[in-house]
Amino acid sequence: MEATDRPAPVTREDLENLVDDMEKRVESEREEEGVEGSVSDREEQMPIVTGDEAPD
Repeated sequence: MEATDRPAPVTREDLENLVDDMEKRVESEREEEGVEGSVSDREEQMPIVTGDEAPD
């Protein structure tokens, strides 16, 4: 095997792009299927105020 036969090393940016693409694909599939708890559902929810706050 020659040195030129090796695939190029995977960079951090390559991995970040791969993960971003996968997340977008899953998000769009969930939206299409109307799965509860999707990103748009969470964005529309009002924050829940429990009144229980950690001490300073």
